[in-house]
Amino acid sequence: MVDRVTVRVPATSANLGPGFDCLGLALALTAEVTVSLEPEADPPHPPDSMIVVAARAAYRAAGRPEPPELWVSWRGDLPVARGLGASAAARAAGLLAANALMGGPLSLEELLALGTEQEGHADNMAPALFGGLQVVVREDERWRHLAVPLPPGLKVVLFIPDFEMPTKESRRRLPQRLSREDAVFNVGRAALLVAALAQGRWELLDAATQDRLHQPARARLFPALYDLFDAAKEGGAHAAYLSGSGSTVAALATSGEERVARLMQQAAVARGYSGRTVITAPSAEGAQVLEP
Repeated sequence: MVDRVTVRVPATSANLGPGFDCLGLALALTAEVTVSLEPEADPPHPPDSMIVVAARAAYRAAGRPEPPELWVSWRGDLPVARGLGASAAARAAGLLAANALMGGPLSLEELLALGTEQEGHADNMAPALFGGLQVVVREDERWRHLAVPLPPGLKVVLFIPDFEMPTKESRRRLPQRLSREDAVFNVGRAALLVAALAQGRWELLDAATQDRLHQPARARLFPALYDLFDAAKEGGAHAAYLSGSGSTVAALATSGEERVARLMQQAAVARGYSGRTVITAPSAEGAQVLEP
């Protein structure tokens, strides 16, 4: 009987500008999460409680008795409350690990539903579990998702500020209503974004990542946001957007990533914000159980 499972899970970047709550991208930044029925020596990490709650939800969904105790260890560098899907990563890892400990009674689709119930939206959970660029929508009580094929060569340059933008606070700032003009603006650009990424039409990405639904409101929490967008594009990025609910800014590039990162950092410092840059790429791999 297996009593210890380790899961590798990716960071994710949601929304990509106009795709609010329906687009998410897995990144080649990962954490390794171990869930054990035996005591672990690692000190607690902020997402540990989410991992345990998700794991117990998987036991209940499978109709199995919950273990009296679960021990968790987390290794990786996924920052919390920075718009890189740390909570989705934690929950996906807990669900997948518990499912493996039980012998795999639940499908990935069932894990997606369980994780989304805890997250409240599926844009991070779908790429965390399935990898790649995922389009995800709700149909009655089911979640429909589809991966978008991505051509090679795309890089994602991240500026990760030192300040948090917790999702609940960030979402509280969003408008309750949109005009028809703004709704059409976002729908059209989300569709254009998926097509442009699938076909490698990089020159369309700047237009396709424009947004009127959430970024203007969130820019009030992060006044340097559009300055960082401009700096990324000045450096040669095709487009830039607020990753998830922030505070990370992501830029899409196919060359000159170091210059993009440097100019984003300089723009942030000029506005009084500290942080770090990371150059990564989309990942086709979602959460996976590693060999014991």
